[in-house]
Amino acid sequence: MESLLKVGSIVQSIALCLNTRDYLNFRTINKEVHNEHLNLQFDEEYYSRKLRSMGFDYTGKADEQSEAQLFDAIDLKNLAPVNVFDEIKDFRSGDSLKLYQLVYGMFQCYCDKLYRNKLTNFFPAPYDKDPVFQGKILANIQTYNKSNINDRQYYDEVLMHFKVFKEVFINSCLNEIDLNYSKGNYDTVGTFFNVLLLSDEKNVAVDFFNSKVEYPAVNIPSQNEPLDELQINAVLNPLKDFLNEKIKIIDALFSDRYPMVFTFYENFIQQTLLEVISKLLEMPNECNDDEEIFPVIYFKVIEKLCDELTDSKNGDTVEGAPEDKESFRESIKSLLNVYLEPKILTYLAQSTTQFDKNLKKQFNNFKLEQENRRETELLTNNAMIDLTDANKSDDDNKNNFLNSFTKMFRITNKSNADDQLNSNLDNLVNQNLQNIKNLINLELCYNVVQQTRDRINTFLKFKCVRKLEGIINDKCEEVFKTLINILNEDHVKPAFQRAISLLEAYNSDESNVFTSGELQAKQSVEPLVNFAELINTGDIIVQMISIFYKNEMIGSKIIDSKNQSTKNIWQNQLIQSKKNFETTLDDFVADGLNIGINKLLDQIQFAFDTTQLPTDYYPSPNEAAKDIIPTECARKVVSILLNHCFLLTGATDKGTIDVYQQEIGKRFFKSLVEHIKKQIISTTGAVQLICDINCYYEFISEKLRQKTIVPYFQSLKNVCSLYLIDTKDSKELGRLICDLGKFQGVFTQEEIYEFVQRRQDWIAVKRDVQKVMYGLGLKDCRVM
Repeated sequence: MESLLKVGSIVQSIALCLNTRDYLNFRTINKEVHNEHLNLQFDEEYYSRKLRSMGFDYTGKADEQSEAQLFDAIDLKNLAPVNVFDEIKDFRSGDSLKLYQLVYGMFQCYCDKLYRNKLTNFFPAPYDKDPVFQGKILANIQTYNKSNINDRQYYDEVLMHFKVFKEVFINSCLNEIDLNYSKGNYDTVGTFFNVLLLSDEKNVAVDFFNSKVEYPAVNIPSQNEPLDELQINAVLNPLKDFLNEKIKIIDALFSDRYPMVFTFYENFIQQTLLEVISKLLEMPNECNDDEEIFPVIYFKVIEKLCDELTDSKNGDTVEGAPEDKESFRESIKSLLNVYLEPKILTYLAQSTTQFDKNLKKQFNNFKLEQENRRETELLTNNAMIDLTDANKSDDDNKNNFLNSFTKMFRITNKSNADDQLNSNLDNLVNQNLQNIKNLINLELCYNVVQQTRDRINTFLKFKCVRKLEGIINDKCEEVFKTLINILNEDHVKPAFQRAISLLEAYNSDESNVFTSGELQAKQSVEPLVNFAELINTGDIIVQMISIFYKNEMIGSKIIDSKNQSTKNIWQNQLIQSKKNFETTLDDFVADGLNIGINKLLDQIQFAFDTTQLPTDYYPSPNEAAKDIIPTECARKVVSILLNHCFLLTGATDKGTIDVYQQEIGKRFFKSLVEHIKKQIISTTGAVQLICDINCYYEFISEKLRQKTIVPYFQSLKNVCSLYLIDTKDSKELGRLICDLGKFQGVFTQEEIYEFVQRRQDWIAVKRDVQKVMYGLGLKDCRVM
């Protein structure tokens, strides 16, 4: 035996397995053990192990000054079994023996009583009447007993008796809790709940409270009347009162020691609220669509059962950094949204699908209404309008409408903006767009855009569920894409197709367009007038979509404008849909205007054929002199041009307007040239011809003001002056034909020669003209 005590590792291993009393005795077995094997260094290790097993943290080596500071900083007189572990959390090297002596003196006596199972007068006098102190001491005894684990038999015996004693103690607390809870003495119950929590029996406290909560029965109104906001309030208000009552009780029972309110609220959701919401959703409601009642119910639940809950001290016990902590009500909302998230996702999916169906239904209804009418009769019977005089008014009304539409997205309180917008829309539709009401319905387009805005705004409210932000953005984009596609495919595209087909079917020969009186000054190709109005309306719709995209999709951060170049595929599809819509309109405008210009030139040709008299430019020698004014044909042609060249003003961009007007000018010039080449023109009639040409030139230069077209008509004026030259000056006529600079390069010599051939005296001047032009005449030819 003595030889074993000479081996240091064996001695130290034995020492580590001894309780404190046996260890102290073992150290004194002989001088070698005391001075060499179990010296002060090992002594420090022995007590450090015991302290660490109780939960004290070792913070390193201490010098004399820090050692003094450790114990001087603590008032040892205030240390007691109820607070020693709260006051001291760590120790340094050199402090272990003193600290262990402190806790040993406080708790070893309790462990000895438990070991011997002597539980009578277990707590000393200062603590025998206070259950809170008793609970704290029991919790600390359990902590201290962990230092005895190196003596396993002693440790297990103490722990076994401790569990029995604690169970008796907890049962006595529960008896007091039950008695006082039934009497409504919640403050007293709260004291005993504190004992349970201190005794690490929170599950017992939670189970007791849950057993006492009777969740209200689901009280849903009868289904005789549609569900409205008042009925929802009637269902939720009693639940709010129930919650507030229980929150006050929880604050009294648990205070801020354990976050019981969230456990209770979660049980309330499972036991009552989910069933209430499901039954409310099943009821008939006042909303147009069944799925649209969900947002009403959801936000009422948030309002009544989250926002209007009473403040809770217990609800502010959520762990986390101060800057990251949610308020009590925000935490409740987060908990509620965990359970309602599936319903929100279902609503978003169903609402998006239903929105698509609703828009298609509205446009299909419009289509069916128009199919029940005779379109051609409506177009014929509509009063023809003078867009030349109304252009400024149209532009003003359009600008007023678009300005109001823009403001609708900027004003927080949108009721006034909506009223102003509706007023401007009425003015625009009633005054300027009546002729195309059977082709396209601007009011309906505005309404569906507004419905899209409302649907998106409803979706955005669900962003309070942060987890769903990405999904909500995707659904908003899907709704906007649906708007564009349906507007394009179900309304705008068919409208332009029908308008173009009417243009193609229009026959000026069958239209009684030349009437007397006031209407005579308002000659028009009615389908082209309507098509111009349609372009105006299409441009308004495009601008409405652009405004909506900028203010709602980008303004509400559904789409990040800074990341346009790196957008994902879905967002690219959204932008592509918008661009496709605009491109489709541009293509229709180009095709329709091309057809419209053809029909316009047909009508001008019809005017030439029906109102240009042979005697206009070749009057009878015996005819009395008359005032030199434009012929009826020239006046009507200018009236037709005046009514159609400015149809696009305010309806589209200036580039398109310029191309449109230039194309009309060029084609009209070509038609006029061909018309003149069909006439027989005398020297006297040339005066009338020049008067008509001046009338056309005045319109081109002063009204149309397209600089590229003016030289054509200036050159034509110069050509017409050739008809004024007298027969006897035929050689001069030939020299003028050869002076191509006079005609600004518009006409070749051969084309001018063709003009001169329409002179009434062509036979008489032909020889001299040819001789000047070609240097010989027929008599000069010697091969006969």
